[in-house]
Amino acid sequence: MMSNLLWEPSVTYKQESSLYQFKQFVAQKRHLKLEAYSELWDWSVSQKEEFWEDIVVFFDVQFHHPYQQIFESTSQGFIGSKWFIDGTLNYSEHIFRKATTQRPALLFKEENKPLQAVSWETLERMVRSLQQYLLGQGIVSGDRVVAVLRNSPASIALFLAVNSIGAIWSCCSPDFGQASVLERFAQVTPKLLFADAQYSYNGKLFNIKDAMTALGSSLETLVQDVVFVEGEVWKGILSQDTGQPLTFKAVPFDHPIWVLYSSGTTGKPKAITHSCGGILVEHFKALGLHQNVQEGERFIWYATTGWMMWNYALSSLLLGATLCIYEGALVYPEKLSFWDFIEEYKIDHVGAGAAYYIASQHAELTQPRFQPKTIGSTGSPLPPQTFSWLQKQFPQTQIISLSGGTDVCSAFLSGNPMLPVYAGEIQCLTLGSKIEAYNENGESVVNEVGELVITMPMPSMPIYFWNDNGNVQYHTSYFEKYPGVWCHGDWIKFTEHQGIIVYGRSDATLNRGGVRIGTAEIYNVLNTFPEIADSLIICLDHDDGTSTMPLYVKMEHGMLLTENLKSAIKLQLRKSYSPRHVPDEILEVPAIPYTLSGKKLEIPVKKIMMGTPVEKAISLDVLKDSKSLDFWINTLNNKV
Repeated sequence: MMSNLLWEPSVTYKQESSLYQFKQFVAQKRHLKLEAYSELWDWSVSQKEEFWEDIVVFFDVQFHHPYQQIFESTSQGFIGSKWFIDGTLNYSEHIFRKATTQRPALLFKEENKPLQAVSWETLERMVRSLQQYLLGQGIVSGDRVVAVLRNSPASIALFLAVNSIGAIWSCCSPDFGQASVLERFAQVTPKLLFADAQYSYNGKLFNIKDAMTALGSSLETLVQDVVFVEGEVWKGILSQDTGQPLTFKAVPFDHPIWVLYSSGTTGKPKAITHSCGGILVEHFKALGLHQNVQEGERFIWYATTGWMMWNYALSSLLLGATLCIYEGALVYPEKLSFWDFIEEYKIDHVGAGAAYYIASQHAELTQPRFQPKTIGSTGSPLPPQTFSWLQKQFPQTQIISLSGGTDVCSAFLSGNPMLPVYAGEIQCLTLGSKIEAYNENGESVVNEVGELVITMPMPSMPIYFWNDNGNVQYHTSYFEKYPGVWCHGDWIKFTEHQGIIVYGRSDATLNRGGVRIGTAEIYNVLNTFPEIADSLIICLDHDDGTSTMPLYVKMEHGMLLTENLKSAIKLQLRKSYSPRHVPDEILEVPAIPYTLSGKKLEIPVKKIMMGTPVEKAISLDVLKDSKSLDFWINTLNNKV
């Protein structure tokens, strides 16, 4: 079925884009004839060393010590690949290259509070004071500094200070439960912990000071008590100005910039570690070329500090944009509060999870007076009808659907200011991203749903997982299914216009409002209830872009699944992890299906409930109990 054409760039829009200017730059420098985007992309993946060097030159990446070699592969293939060898740089230094008195660095809007504009001078003073505090606490390059913070100028300043001295950042948002944060931070043995004592959401105030104090007590490697933002210690740090200039520690290209975390599907969340240089060049490419963020514009991506899109949005500062922050519920105090904010402050680039746009279709958003340059969507596939609805509301705006992941802290399927937009399709593969769709035989396919694979290394791929000796977890996570090829875990299809449709996750990871949740986190809580013998959770994606998350439980003999027990389970999931971990319904089942080797069958159950014939979803020969799938088979049959 052909997708509907929604938008086409004008000649002026194309030629004023950074992507067009980069194409012209490459053609002239490399003596190439590059007309179509596909020709530029072909060059970028066939000549990857030339491509990434041209990104460095085009965006004027500054090295303290020059690199001697652009790329070096290893015997492990992707894992251990080296980029810009011997080169040293600093990410925060590149942020402050764009400091100016012409516009604020940040615009910050919080629930029930007036807008706060943060000048570059103020931001630099905050970072300088925090840098001096970190150094005074003995923090040196390579040390880990962790935080549990809402999205605010404080979190931005603190990260920039940590990075400026070569220390390594790791952050969770305040709506994570204490247990969830501890199992992440304990892996990286941090020396300092910063936290908010409270946060607001949807008009409600949540006090987490005691939980954060307890978290600090549980992290045995801390050299100080938790520092609370807005507390007396914090205020003392910011009030002291030693007069020392802000300095930047030059670190190797592959020095760690931060540790992000996987969703914890099969156990503890994996501590994904990215490099300073890899993130720098990737974000210049992704934001500068594919989202067309240019100097003087305003950029927002609604995210919490625990989602990689917070890290991604931060890099809009690299391009000279003003980073706008909207902290709190998007629909508070009014259902159109976020859109009103966009309009009032004339924000050029708007981003949020697909779930928000789907929900917005039911709001009275008609004939807005302001047309953003781009509207971005990620977290889950944006349905064709939502694409069309958004385009109708914003006829002049380029709708950019993105797909990537925490794994690379970026999008490798993204927008393109030189190409048309079709409903339900992502416009293009990003430059330098050699991506294919593989069928079950490992064959590359077009116009057929397949597994998203990456067949060439990229600089922003993890340098390693923290404490992953021999890169065992790293290899298992991406390279087991197709040896030597990165298997990402998404179903995709290439269309006749070289666009891409994403069909959702191919693994057991849950997706709630664009935030991925590991099933292991759900089971961790269920295991604390003596009434529950076993459980299984899945997330079902619907055609209209919505999803539901049912939890199936097997009761201990003689126990009943009462309404009180259901409420207690939901409350504990919310308390231990987050509201997103709470299932839509809890259903009793006679058995939980396992393979003979003891693997819980989440994916086959999801496939069956999505309508896949049983024989295609699972071979019944591998079941430990041949009747354990009967509940779901009968449920589906009763619906037909």
